[in-house]
Amino acid sequence: MFKRSVSLVTLISLLVIAAVAASTLTLVLTGDFRRGEVAAAGGNPLSKYQRLDEILQIVEREYYTEVDEDALLTGAIRGMLAELNDPYTFYYTPEEYRAMDEESSGLYHGVGMLIGMDGEGGIAVLRVFRDSPAEKAGVKPGDRIASVAGVPIAGDSAMGLSEAVKLLRGDSESDVEVTVLRGRESIDLVLSRDEVNINYVEYSILDGNIGYLSIFQFTGDDVTGVEEAISAFRKAGVKGLVVDVRSNPGGLLKDVVNISDMLLPKGLIVYTEDRQGRRQEFYADEEYWDVPMAVLVNGMSASASEIFAAAVKEAGRGAIVGETTYGKGVVQTLLAFEEGDGVQLTTSAYYTASGRSIHNMGVDPDVRVELDGEQSVIYYEPDPTKDAQLAKAIEAVRQRMGQ
Repeated sequence: MFKRSVSLVTLISLLVIAAVAASTLTLVLTGDFRRGEVAAAGGNPLSKYQRLDEILQIVEREYYTEVDEDALLTGAIRGMLAELNDPYTFYYTPEEYRAMDEESSGLYHGVGMLIGMDGEGGIAVLRVFRDSPAEKAGVKPGDRIASVAGVPIAGDSAMGLSEAVKLLRGDSESDVEVTVLRGRESIDLVLSRDEVNINYVEYSILDGNIGYLSIFQFTGDDVTGVEEAISAFRKAGVKGLVVDVRSNPGGLLKDVVNISDMLLPKGLIVYTEDRQGRRQEFYADEEYWDVPMAVLVNGMSASASEIFAAAVKEAGRGAIVGETTYGKGVVQTLLAFEEGDGVQLTTSAYYTASGRSIHNMGVDPDVRVELDGEQSVIYYEPDPTKDAQLAKAIEAVRQRMGQ
């Protein structure tokens, strides 16, 4: 088993495509946000907000207790974005943005689990990291978060998810009580926060000559991690590959394109299109590692993961095994302001090479396999005897190898 960790990622201006993580499911593309266009829009844009300023002044002057102007302004921004009814569009305070940036570095203080909206109005545990407080406390992937520190948690909005993340964070070596739902059972756990190392890429060799590559998220050093894995597999004489993007919420568009380029033949991988009809296409070149392949997906594989799965499927490069994916086919731009805050805004949609949108649809597997309630995936210790989806993926690869 090879173990890897990630290095610091600087987030400046990103297009985001994922589905769940500390914020939501997201996919990210680096690029400019056309801030000049924003500044130039409208002849006198400030006149539109005169009533907002009037109401703010009245509240500050007349409200019966002292008010926090910054909190009111933050609420106004969030209220405006909430009117879009888009769970992937929201505002980061400077503190929230720093927390997100810290997590992107791969090393942070917390409980060591990835949570996200499960598509059914709840918040689910997508992944539990190696040797983390969550793992030690007994949290398992698939658990649903019912409450944190005694506060009931609802996952039907990005803010519900953000609130859960905020409550789970805290000072190192402090405890937090978490109630999870596992099937019909409610379980109370105490998690002791500590330093957590996020492994974005794990890889190993199974059954003698099948490479197993788990990509937790398309960010950090995932590209160099996949390059390292492929190099190790080649040296070891690996003849087939299973790529596991189950519960991968997405990440950077450029990263999924680069990784797809390593494994797909020459051709269109994906394209994005905004409301003005501006289209941007992303291609694979001629060089790639050509071995029989299967891709593992589940209902929480989102955004960039769906781009990868759809590209593999449409190129005929491998079998998609598991469950229908999440179905997030829109792209967000993450804009950081000089004051340290930021906004994530949906700015375009993406389409597969054939022109198909997977938004609210997902990518259907070629081989459908669901895990029963007794099975729990441990990504850093892949075991096909305990993971029916992995076993079926290996079978699909061997069939392509003619075995």
